[in-house]
Amino acid sequence: MATTHLPGTGLGSAVGARRRRLAVIAGVVLVGAAITVPFALRGLDHDRPATSATRQQVTPPASSRPHQHHATTDAALGTQADLPPLLSDGAPALREGAAVRVGDVTEGSLRHTTGAGWQVMVRWAGHLQPLTARGPVPLGAGSWVARSGLLYTRVATSTPGRYDVYSWQPQGGSAYSAPTLVASPLGAVCFNASFTAFGDCR
Repeated sequence: MATTHLPGTGLGSAVGARRRRLAVIAGVVLVGAAITVPFALRGLDHDRPATSATRQQVTPPASSRPHQHHATTDAALGTQADLPPLLSDGAPALREGAAVRVGDVTEGSLRHTTGAGWQVMVRWAGHLQPLTARGPVPLGAGSWVARSGLLYTRVATSTPGRYDVYSWQPQGGSAYSAPTLVASPLGAVCFNASFTAFGDCR
């Protein structure tokens, strides 16, 4: 019996084999994905709490955050920006023998006499002598020595806690004659009741 050879039969077999291989490969890929994806999702679930915990550690709770410190501003008194350090150690008053600075010129000490009142004594030109004080206010009541050693005098106004303050500064003088202490106006200053804080009343 004669056998008939059909053209193109070999090509069809090759195409069918290739399709079968592609189908097998696709099946393997799908199986691998089905196994891998759940583990990956589970890993993401484990990572989320750790990330949240890290953020909580970086951002401290409101109660533990540092508070802003307004060293030079008080809402009731104003700012200290344009004022010298005016606070004293203890009550703002003059004390016998207290050391004082006469500007940047020299140093001295306070002395109180019955006739002349408060005086600043300095050693000048080889001997101890009092400085002459002049200005719109006297050196006495309302005067004090700041922690810087400088002298100030306050005069109360009609507003409680508000004062006109004067700074005692040296003027003139030579190698043979001591300078004069002059009360120069510093402006309005507001103090709290205990004189432990102050500002420019603005």
